[in-house]
Amino acid sequence: MSFSIEEVDSKGQLREFIDLPFRLYRDDPYWVPPVKYFQKELFDRQKHPFHEHSDVTVFLARNGGGRPVGRIVSIVNHVHNDYHNEKTGFFGFLEGEKDEELFRLLLTTAEDKLKAAGMEKVRGPMNFSTNEECGLLVQGFDSCPLIMMTYNPPWYKDMLEGTGYGKLKDLLAYYLDSGVLDYSKISRVANLVLRRTDAVIRNISVKHIHREVPVIMDIYNECWEDNWGFVPMTQREMDMMADELKLIMLPQLAPLVEINGEPVAFAISLPDANQAFRRAGGSLIKAVLALKVPLFRTRISQVRVMLLGVRKAFRGRGLEALLIDRVISSSIEMGMGRGELSWILEDNMPMRKILENDLNADPYRIYRIYQKNI
Repeated sequence: MSFSIEEVDSKGQLREFIDLPFRLYRDDPYWVPPVKYFQKELFDRQKHPFHEHSDVTVFLARNGGGRPVGRIVSIVNHVHNDYHNEKTGFFGFLEGEKDEELFRLLLTTAEDKLKAAGMEKVRGPMNFSTNEECGLLVQGFDSCPLIMMTYNPPWYKDMLEGTGYGKLKDLLAYYLDSGVLDYSKISRVANLVLRRTDAVIRNISVKHIHREVPVIMDIYNECWEDNWGFVPMTQREMDMMADELKLIMLPQLAPLVEINGEPVAFAISLPDANQAFRRAGGSLIKAVLALKVPLFRTRISQVRVMLLGVRKAFRGRGLEALLIDRVISSSIEMGMGRGELSWILEDNMPMRKILENDLNADPYRIYRIYQKNI
């Protein structure tokens, strides 16, 4: 079959780009349709702050009859390359019908664009960076993804590896269920920390989230600055994150630890809004109804622990256990006693030890970042 590929530069093409997964996954019981309004915002070069420091090119592939059958985005993230002293390009938002020729066309088109921009290797999938959704699902296809986690068919892995991509890093997701989980050890450690240290734990204020975000990001930058794939956020990206968190964040699920008045650790967990988005079918109005309006509200039964960090000077004091214990106990009280802690770098052994040894949890999903020299 013959395919053509074009650069997306009109509203109509972008609409086709966004609509494509809705057709590809219409019979998949585990795919969660994204809200189309937010997808459009991602690619709005005037509104979304990512475009202020990155070059994003959007491609759409068609079959011989003109029907959209595949899509991909090439990304040059100048903040990443400046921070890591690299010439790495990225691809993301990869979707397509099951056809090797199609996937080869999609990937080589992105590679050619990145090579022309002076990049030496290509990495992905990233939608757009490690600060957003990233990774190809390679294990754990039997349930819906949680909020801000990716989903794809199992055969995408073969398509990438068949075009020369190799594993760079695995990202792990752990599922925790209070109904079967024994977290008494974590609770004992948390109680000891509160009794034997000057640690004070409080909730992050959602009402004053714009005041809280700089505090959170100061800890975040220190905790993650040496991590693989870290990309510092710009001020505008922090402001946008604050606006987005305010929509669904609950203060009980976002603890912050202070010692002698100094913020030293935090965790951010979000109700799994994907449970509402499944019912919304991509509609913003239906999503708002399912999340906010009592008569139509979807009962959310699980959470995603998406960030947890402790300043370097305060590690090894049990603060990680204190944060995890608070999130678990608050989730249970709110009727959301199940959820996911993700993502964890495969070589983050201190956190893996807590989860696997203290909570007897196993990674139930694996997301893979691929790389290829160009």
